[in-house]
Amino acid sequence: MTVERTPASLGGATSHGHLLELIRSSGGLSRQQLLAATGMSRATLYERLETLLRRGFIYEAESLEATGGRRSRKIRFDDRGRVVLAFALGQTHATVSVTDLRGVPLRSVTSRHTISGPSDAVLSPLIETGKSLLAQGSAEVLIGVGVSLPAPVEAESGHVSHTTTIPGWPPDAVAKAVSSTWPVPHIIENDARAAALGERASDAETVVYVKVATGIGCGIVVEGSILRGAHGAAGDIGHIRMAENGPLCRCGRHGCLAAYSSGRAITDLLAAGGITDLDAVSAAAKKGNPDVARVLEAAAAVLGRALAATITTLNPDRLVLGGKIGSIPAFVDQVRARVMADVVERIADGLTVQAGDSGDQTSLQGLATLVMRRVFAAEAIDSAVSDFTML
Repeated sequence: MTVERTPASLGGATSHGHLLELIRSSGGLSRQQLLAATGMSRATLYERLETLLRRGFIYEAESLEATGGRRSRKIRFDDRGRVVLAFALGQTHATVSVTDLRGVPLRSVTSRHTISGPSDAVLSPLIETGKSLLAQGSAEVLIGVGVSLPAPVEAESGHVSHTTTIPGWPPDAVAKAVSSTWPVPHIIENDARAAALGERASDAETVVYVKVATGIGCGIVVEGSILRGAHGAAGDIGHIRMAENGPLCRCGRHGCLAAYSSGRAITDLLAAGGITDLDAVSAAAKKGNPDVARVLEAAAAVLGRALAATITTLNPDRLVLGGKIGSIPAFVDQVRARVMADVVERIADGLTVQAGDSGDQTSLQGLATLVMRRVFAAEAIDSAVSDFTML
């Protein structure tokens, strides 16, 4: 797992990029506070601040209380007008959103689709929606694009590494569609991992996030960093085999977790009663439908049993259940009961099991965070400043 170096560890060696990181992470500091925090000489600090100011990375904000003489001003990261374009693709729907740099949606459109269709047929309408949403803005600057997919993704290349969910898609289909449309940095990530990052309360905690919607996905965040694995498949728990002779899974094997506990498996069992989609399952559960309650209880028991090993291995602060099925209160309660019954007491102590977002909001937040980390990484800022000073 990559460990990010923090500005506090840099002392007088603070570069332009690390100086910006310090300003951004602190919410803003005065020049005097920056001198104290970095140990830099006044001349070097002021030169670097001036360069960041001319590049539009910072601005002088509100005046601070006078300490004798001229009032100093707080130096803030300039996020004004900067936006991220985020695409959260699920198996049956997608949300396209223009967000601020915190991932708060400014304008969004959610539409239904079938993600197993040809890549051009799925992606082209979403690209057009993104263009339309951006055109509606005024005085905005697009800094990057983020896309989440219900499939394993290689973090460095953004290529889909396994295409069970999107058969027939070229591994680089999404990367090509985005990069050929917008000449800005882009991030492509698994949907559960993006949502896990969006669900974290702070970079100090360990979070296991499980999305139970049409399929099942899992994201793990440790101290603010996503655990991706060697080939981008970490958290692909939907294909853990729970029984050798269990129900047939879409992957072609029998007994996978998804064949017991995914939204698809649940609706297959309830279809005879007219409950054929996830919204109907959620609505029926809220009304106390006994058939739905029985099916959800069985699905939650299997999921909880599978998650007990993950929880024991990672010892997280929180287990968050999201997605249309995962966020149903009764489902969360049943998963919690199963996990707590299966893990040892020292693992259960302090563990919180809770419902997360049922929609795409946390995925959007996670994507915005990933875009921010790439665009404003210290190395990226240092490179941009170097290119600027050579002009």
